[in-house]
Amino acid sequence: MTKVLAVAQEKGGAGKSTIVRAGGEAVPDAPVFELDADCRLVELGSRVRHFPVRATREEIERTGGLAARAEFDEFVDAIASATLPVLVDVGANTSAVLLKTLAEVADELREVGVEFGLTIVTTAEPGALASVPILNEIAAPWASARFLIENQLHGPVAPQQLERIADGATVTRLAHHHMDPEAEAILHAGGLASVPALDTKRLGEKYGLMRGLRIQRDLTGFRLAAMRAIEPAARWLVS
Repeated sequence: MTKVLAVAQEKGGAGKSTIVRAGGEAVPDAPVFELDADCRLVELGSRVRHFPVRATREEIERTGGLAARAEFDEFVDAIASATLPVLVDVGANTSAVLLKTLAEVADELREVGVEFGLTIVTTAEPGALASVPILNEIAAPWASARFLIENQLHGPVAPQQLERIADGATVTRLAHHHMDPEAEAILHAGGLASVPALDTKRLGEKYGLMRGLRIQRDLTGFRLAAMRAIEPAARWLVS
C-alpha cells in the first residue's frame, strides 16, 4: 500500500503549511503535493508538485463543490500512481471539498493500493475549531488514521473541547514559540528546511554572538517542536 497523509484545515492561518514542512523534515524522502492557488513551499524544490486550485470559495459554494472537483482529477491520478509515501498540503477553503471528492473514490483508490491518513491542524480561533468536526466527519469512514494537531499560536484550546472535536484522532500540540524577529524572518524566507544549514559563525558576525546564538536556538527549537507535533502522523506514513 502507498500511504498518503493529507494535512488539512478550512481556515487559513492555522499553521498547516508549517506542519507540512515539519513532515517534510521528518520524512525527507516523501514527495509533497500542494493544492493551493499558488505554490508556497518553494524551499522544498523538486520535492513539491503543485496542483493549482483556481476556484474561489464563492464559486465552490455556489456550485455545491462542482467548481473545484474537476480540478482534483490530476491530483487523484497522481496519488493513484504514487510509489512513495506522499505528504499533501491542502489549501484553505479546499479541505472539505477535497475530502468529499476523495470519499467518493476511496474504495477505488484502496483497490489500487492507496491508504489515506488525515492530519487536521487547529488553533483556538473559532473558525478553525469549527472546521475540525466537519473534516473528521467526512474522513472518518474511510481514512485509516486521523491526527489532530493543536497549534497554540492563539493560546491553548480547552482540553475537554479538544478531546470532543478530536473524535478519536491522535492529538498532539505545538506550543507557541516567541522568537527573535530576525528568526521569524529567516523562517519565513527559507522554511524549516533552512534551519539545519544555519551557520553559527555567520549569524554571530551579522547579529553579534549572543543574538546570533539566540536566533539559531529559536529556530532549532521551533523546528524540533513542529517535527514532534507531526511525529505520530509521520510514523504512520512510513510504517
